[in-house]
Amino acid sequence: MYIEKIIINNFKIYCGENVVTLTPVSDRNVTIISGDNGYGKTTFLTALVWCLYGKQMQEVDKFYKDRILAAGGYKKYLASCINRMALRNGDTEFSVSIDLKNVELPGMPCDSMQVLRKCNFTNLNDVLEIRVDNSISELVDDVGGQIFIQDFLLPKEIAKFFCF
Repeated sequence: MYIEKIIINNFKIYCGENVVTLTPVSDRNVTIISGDNGYGKTTFLTALVWCLYGKQMQEVDKFYKDRILAAGGYKKYLASCINRMALRNGDTEFSVSIDLKNVELPGMPCDSMQVLRKCNFTNLNDVLEIRVDNSISELVDDVGGQIFIQDFLLPKEIAKFFCF
């Protein structure tokens, strides 16, 4: 499984829709994100962790737990996640989407998967949507999105080793 595309929309410093396409190279299996200080690397990784884990992101690493506690709880943390310029322009939703390819699920054919988490600033409730081969999956519906991610994609206990 590999990440094919990430879309960050109005999340923190990322105003509007920002698309990152990761093209796989057959003999390499590591992607490194680099850049100068203050250019969004930590926010980029935070967006991925939020997309996958939502409120449970505080269980991924102390870094996220500290940020949520400093904000005064998860709802207040969410309020700080919308891009301020987008909010001034009337955009009240922010989201992060991760498109995966070559996903292998036990007993279930699957070529692609999309994990999308979105939040509306007016109610600060985040919504998780998972599509398998462009459709809602019965397996995801049966076990729930958070459990599906935990059991089939990336357990939060090891996420810190991938998103550091």
